[in-house]
Amino acid sequence: MNRRSFVLRASAVAATLGSLSTQPRALPYPTKPVHLLVGGGGGSYPDLVARRVAEPLFRAMGQPVVIDNRPGAGGILAMSSLGSSAPDGYTLALATMSQLVFNSFLFSKLPYDPVNDIAPVGTIFSGPMVVVANPGFGPNSLSDLVEASKKQAAGINVAIPGNGSPPHIVLAMLMRATGARFNLIPFKTGPEALVAVMSGEVPLFLDAPSIVVPNVLAGKIKAITVTGSERLAVLPAVATVSESGYPGFKAEAWMGLVTRAGTPQAIIDQLNLQLARALAAPEVHQFFEAAGSRVVTNSPEEFASLIRDDRSRWGKIIEDAGIKLE
Repeated sequence: MNRRSFVLRASAVAATLGSLSTQPRALPYPTKPVHLLVGGGGGSYPDLVARRVAEPLFRAMGQPVVIDNRPGAGGILAMSSLGSSAPDGYTLALATMSQLVFNSFLFSKLPYDPVNDIAPVGTIFSGPMVVVANPGFGPNSLSDLVEASKKQAAGINVAIPGNGSPPHIVLAMLMRATGARFNLIPFKTGPEALVAVMSGEVPLFLDAPSIVVPNVLAGKIKAITVTGSERLAVLPAVATVSESGYPGFKAEAWMGLVTRAGTPQAIIDQLNLQLARALAAPEVHQFFEAAGSRVVTNSPEEFASLIRDDRSRWGKIIEDAGIKLE
């Protein structure tokens, strides 16, 4: 090697090293257990989701994921706890559409800011709801149900798992799209509402597939329609609302992973990657498919966009329906 060639190569190496030294170093994360806040008690569906995701997330992160149940107040307690945590990525929350979208319009005051206190990490799953009925109820299709409801001045009674719940808001959207007349009967929980429909106390019910599908398959209730963009694999004969004469109708609920706003972007991006790895596990796909939902993976930016779009869409529906919890 001549002197000129040596000098050129030495200069190139020095420039490369100088460039590397100015690049941000990867943060050592995680180095300790991560806490996952869940706005539901043990055995609730959010709790089951968190525990199903926690194990593969632990494998991806290399640190334990500690489930921290904070039930009550429609998930407000869990989000409030997240809002007061350190922005270091060691406190996460399983966020529902109610916590990040609906609550802003249902409550005049919230102890957390769904927009400014929360940093989206990624969506976990999305799934439709199912309108079901007592087996002795006359209508078997959505068109028949809408027609029957319009013949009753007070509307047909529909059980819902509490005022302001996702089924309540989806029913508001369904009535707006179809002109159906429903008289909503709130119960404390979904299982209580389901029992009322199976016993014949109330003819109709709307809730997530995880609640109703096992009882449809057992013949204890019958399915009328599905609110998602496609039919459920476990109920292939049940048409969607869109297929039933209302094109474009889609109402699905989702859950996702969030952390405290202000958390370094490098940690959020790393969490997103680890979440995607966890959601790729076969047992995770099996869990959600059995519940009538589908795994959804996206970037933090895509999840943030989904939240913004849903706030715009659902906020108007809630306000037009006059649904308030305060």
